[in-house]
Formats: sequence, structure tokens, C-alpha cells
Amino acid sequence: MSTITRRFASTITAAFMLAALAFPMNASAAITQPTPATLSVADAKARLASAEASLTAAHTRIADIQADIAIYSLAISRAEALQPQTPSEGVVQILKAYAAPFSDTLMAETEATLDAATRLDALRASKEAAVAGLDAAAAEAHELARSVAASLDVVQRAERVAVERAAAAKAARDAARAELAERVGIFPVAGVNSYVDSWGFARSGGRGHKGADIMAEAGTPVVAVKNGTVRVKNNRLGGLCIYLTADDGTEYYYAHLSSIARTTGRVTAGERIGAVGSSGNASPSAPHLHFEIHPGGGSPVNPYGALKLMID
Repeated sequence: MSTITRRFASTITAAFMLAALAFPMNASAAITQPTPATLSVADAKARLASAEASLTAAHTRIADIQADIAIYSLAISRAEALQPQTPSEGVVQILKAYAAPFSDTLMAETEATLDAATRLDALRASKEAAVAGLDAAAAEAHELARSVAASLDVVQRAERVAVERAAAAKAARDAARAELAERVGIFPVAGVNSYVDSWGFARSGGRGHKGADIMAEAGTPVVAVKNGTVRVKNNRLGGLCIYLTADDGTEYYYAHLSSIARTTGRVTAGERIGAVGSSGNASPSAPHLHFEIHPGGGSPVNPYGALKLMID
């Protein structure tokens, strides 16, 4: 019997140690949540996923502990059932023990009773430890649930911060673009194009080129360089033309257009006012926009430098 007792005691001790390792008693503290301003949305979502995984693991541990408690409870019930419940039952057990050496049946019954008595305290201790572990696991799950809720809140706030920052950045870009557009203007051709510094190049009749030729496919949109008013003319050299007088008094001349979108009135920088073409004396095989700048409505100046600064 001593061998059985020692074997069972060592088994219970080992099981108890394993239970302590499997179900740590210290509940995890709630995760400290950073402010949304310090986290990207991706980082916040990663923290949320980690908290949710920890909570799932805690629920699994709780289920395992509850299963162990049920096993311990059943074993305790069976062990208690073998113990004498009244003094008379105790006397009977003693008599059976005295008679056990003479009967295999009584010997087996006596050993089972003694074995159950030996195991009972250990089983009760194991159950108490499991119950304590369950309480700790439940507390941990509660804290992790709070962490999940806090992480979700951080994700939502981080998303709001990201949206607000994107909106602020766009507003800043729009404001910078508007300021730049007011100062240097919008590029007059809204499409694929090419141009060189052709100011002064020789032209028919001994003339010198007084603008820049912006090469583009026929029909490519032509837009207002700045806020102002437009008027349309048609002449032999320029063909279908637009004169745009900006609010600062600068006049912009657009020639060789294929069509007009605005014939008169006020326009906004970037608004479509016509299309690239080859009207006037331009070659149909080389559609382009002839573009001039007349500061204060006076004599033209080389537009090449201004074109290089303009916003696409």
C-alpha cells in the first residue's frame, strides 16, 4: 500500500505542478493603449488582433480548467462514496479490514477504500487549485476583454486621425496650389504636350516668333491660365483665338484653336476654354497652341520661363 500511496502522491504532485504551469495564477494586466496620434491605423489594428487572440486563448484556458474541475468533482464523488458515512459503516469497514487477509474479495474492497481515502485529500486540493486557477483565468479574460475594447477604440480613433490628417494635407495642397495658380498660373494645355524656347525664331514675312508653340494632339483641352475674362476673335494668322485678361491685368493670347468652349465672360483658372487645333496659318500636320503673354496688356514677353513655372 505504501508503494501505491507514494506512486499516487507523486502523480498528484506532478499533475498539480503541470496545472500550475498550464494555468498561471497571475492575470495579465490590461494593455496600455497609446494615443491614436502615435499609432498608424495598421499598427492599431495589429494591436487589436493581438488582444483578440489573447482573449480567445484565455477563454480556451477557462474551458480547460472547467473540464478539469468536472473530472476532479467526479473523482471526489466516487472516492467519497467508498468512505464510511456512519459509525456502523465504519465498524463494518474495520471488520472487513481484519478479515481481508483471508478473502481476496475483502482484500480488494479494503484496498480500494484505503486508496480512495488516500486520494481524497489530494483530489480536493487539486480541485481547489483548479477553482483558484479558474478565478484567475476569468479575471485575466475580463482584463483582456477590456483591452480588446480599448484597442478597438484606438483603431477607430486612429482611423479618424488618419482621415483628418489626409483632409488637412489635401486642404494644404489645395491652398498651396491655389496660391501658386494665382501667382504663376495654370499651364494652358491640359494634356500631353511638348514645347521649346522658340522666342524670336524666324517666321514668314521677316517676322520673329513672339510666343511659344505648345505641340499637342488636335482637340486637347486648352484652359484658362488665371482667373479673368475672355473674348474671342478670328484672324488670318492666328485663326480661332482667345484673349484672356487676368485679374492682375496680364493678357494671355491663345491661337490656332480648333474649337471654343467659352466665347465671353468670366472664367476661373483651370477652366476649359477651348481646344488645340491648326486654324489660321498653322499646318494641319502639326496642331499646336500658340501662346503669348502681354504684361499689363502691352507688348509680349518670352513666355517660356513662365510656362516652366506653371502648374500642370
